[in-house]
Amino acid sequence: LYVAVVASKASVDFTIPAEFVRGFEDGSQSNDSFQTWDKSPVAIQKFEDLGSPAEASRIAYRLLNDPNCILVIGNSNSTLTAVTLDIFLAHPDPLSYILPIATANDLITKASSGNHHGVLRMVPDNSNQADVIGRLVSSLPQHRRIAIYTDQDNTTYSLPLSVEIASGVRKSGSLIVIEEDIGPSNSIYASLPELQGSTPPDLIVYVGVAHHGLLLIDQLAELKIKIPVVFTDGCMVTALIENIPRISNRAFVLSPVGDPHPSRMPTYEAIGKDAFSLAAKILHQCKNCSRSALRNLISASKDQFSISNGNAGEYKFSAEGNNMAMKFKVYEITGGRLSAYNVP
Repeated sequence: LYVAVVASKASVDFTIPAEFVRGFEDGSQSNDSFQTWDKSPVAIQKFEDLGSPAEASRIAYRLLNDPNCILVIGNSNSTLTAVTLDIFLAHPDPLSYILPIATANDLITKASSGNHHGVLRMVPDNSNQADVIGRLVSSLPQHRRIAIYTDQDNTTYSLPLSVEIASGVRKSGSLIVIEEDIGPSNSIYASLPELQGSTPPDLIVYVGVAHHGLLLIDQLAELKIKIPVVFTDGCMVTALIENIPRISNRAFVLSPVGDPHPSRMPTYEAIGKDAFSLAAKILHQCKNCSRSALRNLISASKDQFSISNGNAGEYKFSAEGNNMAMKFKVYEITGGRLSAYNVP
């Protein structure tokens, strides 16, 4: 039997999956297997999804067709997780699935409606992130006119989250004056008349992962646009933090990971360590462990898998499989350094 860890270490500027894998490996402390209730070993195998839907799909079918695979931990983002989950849901004996990175709301809803209750999400969902961003926007001195840019390459994550953010800021009395994609076929240049007009937006919210967040920084720097920017959690990577000083804008970024050590930024290494601990805790309770036995255990006993002192925070799972104990945190970026920002 084995557990499959599926994430990408290949991306140059979206390093969250690679951070997660490093943390998982660190959490294992060189152990190459877990142990079930009756002390049977469960090996660990790692798979590279390349950040590609086609590769994620190929891996999902391979794992489903291998009866020795009983649990999957992954994937690299919400879009790849949605691809994998759809494949699992179509199988009569689906794999249990731990989501350490994906925050898209409908993933857990889809699993529940597909009668697959062996799914756990470790991080808060996008409804929580949208709520935190709405409160952050309201806390800033000027927040009347908002521009939202979404990530063209990770729509499962960015589009629903952008809708929730827009709804929240409208309820606070703000207006959405720009809504555009950033990606291979679009950029902020489409909205230059508004950005450089007599009444430009008070705030930019970028909803996506780091690659196109870096493109946004490049273009803001080139155009000398000095509007404050909020980046969603897919942008909490070193490359983006280091590039922020190229713009003089006030900037914020979200993360589910708790306050960092003063000399370090919060990374998904902490989530990786906690994912190893969570999987070990679940498998240790599995008797006569098999794919179906593990799925039934997770379905019936989600309340037994709480972790109160995790590296990234607290884990307490609802009946649907969402982590209800962890919330998104806001960090302000000043001169390439992070500091916690307390949202009212």
